[in-house]
Amino acid sequence: MQPREKYLALGLSTKSSPTQVLRGELLEALPEAEQPSDGSRVSLVGIERKSLRLECPTVDLNRLSDEEANLLLAISSLGERYASFIDRKRLDFGRRLSPENQVFVSVKGFTKELPGVVWYKGELPSCPGTMFGVELIVGINSCVLTTVCSLF
Repeated sequence: MQPREKYLALGLSTKSSPTQVLRGELLEALPEAEQPSDGSRVSLVGIERKSLRLECPTVDLNRLSDEEANLLLAISSLGERYASFIDRKRLDFGRRLSPENQVFVSVKGFTKELPGVVWYKGELPSCPGTMFGVELIVGINSCVLTTVCSLF
């Protein structure tokens, strides 16, 4: 069984009953049996919002690889997700990032980005998408911080 192709919606609506699709919302193609006979259109369902179903022209969609979709899915803010899709450098960075890479991380409460090392890249049972486990290389009250975060 082949994985269903994933798409990033850019703010679409259906003709039969208007449905709001926000920029950054991820959609995937329904099974082949549920696709329209017209090859220029595709039927989709929301990845996070399963009640969202629509049919639209394929030219209005952008295809994503599974890796891109998982990196974007981990970003909970639709605005940040869309910005990460538009700025291809961010996705390329996420694809290349792997355990033992050194990174800088923005942490709430700190004015500067903190140095860290990636120790984990993958899915977690409690979080959708590709997450990163980063050990921060800073001493705060004689301890080392470890955080789990999305790409952005």
